Amino acid sequence: MTLLPAYLSALAAKPRAAPRGPGAIEQMRAELRELRDDLDTLKTQKEIKLLLNELDEEKKMRLSLQVFLLKSYYIYSILRCSFY
Repeated sequence: MTLLPAYLSALAAKPRAAPRGPGAIEQMRAELRELRDDLDTLKTQKEIKLLLNELDEEKKMRLSLQVFLLKSYYIYSILRCSFY
């Protein structure tokens, strides 16, 4: 589940009329700041997704190691008992 496509379509749906008049430059600067903020949000969402994927991989490796250790301990216990 990702919000990225919906977010991009919302950005594309915004009408962008060419500003005119004395406040046009300030309006364009404000719009540029807004676009930069939107871009930062998208980058942050991508970074979070990458971190969550890395976390999932770490969890899988940890679980595999736990299973390996439990099996090793079980085999060791059986072998140890067979020598006595």
